[in-house]
Amino acid sequence: MNNHITNTKSAYFPLIHPKQPGFKGTAPVEKLGKDVFVGVRDCLIQETAFFRKPEIFEFIKDYVITALKHKPEINIIDGACSKGYETYTLAMLFSNTGKKVNILGFDIGKNAIDEAKKGVFDIQHLTGNKNAVSVYKMGFSAYDDSYLAFPGSAKLKGKQAEYKKLFDEFFTEIENYKPKRSYLEILKEKLFPDFTPHINKKAFKIKPEKANCCSFIQGDILKLDEIVPQKSADVLMFRNALYHLTTKEGPLGFKTPLPDEIIIPAVKNVVHQVDKALNKNGLFVIGENDCDHVLTTRNVLYSALEKLNFSPVLKNSDGSMYYIWKKN
Repeated sequence: MNNHITNTKSAYFPLIHPKQPGFKGTAPVEKLGKDVFVGVRDCLIQETAFFRKPEIFEFIKDYVITALKHKPEINIIDGACSKGYETYTLAMLFSNTGKKVNILGFDIGKNAIDEAKKGVFDIQHLTGNKNAVSVYKMGFSAYDDSYLAFPGSAKLKGKQAEYKKLFDEFFTEIENYKPKRSYLEILKEKLFPDFTPHINKKAFKIKPEKANCCSFIQGDILKLDEIVPQKSADVLMFRNALYHLTTKEGPLGFKTPLPDEIIIPAVKNVVHQVDKALNKNGLFVIGENDCDHVLTTRNVLYSALEKLNFSPVLKNSDGSMYYIWKKN
């Protein structure tokens, strides 16, 4: 049986269950059924951006080009892809490498996948009181791609210039775009200008000739083996998604920790399925959310990966977290 990923418009894999729920990650919140994700979580916040944490993407690109140069095609899976910001980021980064790359994004949220397929994205830029802007960015650190749409007076340099060029190759601005703003947002800006930044937005759409650079489906990271055939993936990303295994919605929307007897089996199940899905020397990408790495006081995630012969290959600056693991 040929388990290799094939690029089709409808579905990347022959084992897809079309009605199966999946998982998500540019804020708003999508409401989900109570039976989704460990049986307790009923909504998921979507927060992401283009070229988010670029050192992670650059590592993936360099690794594929060098360590996997012998492979004629590369298969990349972006789990919990939300609206597809990071899925399209991968497509942009590999577009001029000469490498044949198949990219699939999946998410538990139907709304997120529908939006990802449309390929229409907002990019925001904050103005106003500097302190208010700084505080806002602390809470929404994912939104770091404004230079793609709102270039400053200084000319872009280095990676920002490179990413801006790639972005312009893939996306075109939607003219006369008027973002919807609630009366509450407008009122807060007028009444509390020192505490509330003004949010400017532009919208962009994927160019028709680039529309098939990625495929998107609904899928659940807890049911990865129903999505990805065994030993078919070279890169598997669950960036900032695993923390959804650790919490449940409490009163007024506050998150409360799940007990270890729920977390530990769920984490081990995910790692086992990741191990089955990845080729030898494939990469498992976790992300930078603290909760993705800690999960429980007994470091369940790292221990489970090490037992299955994974080794860390990219860590954060202080060495406290490993963002990327290699299957040996």
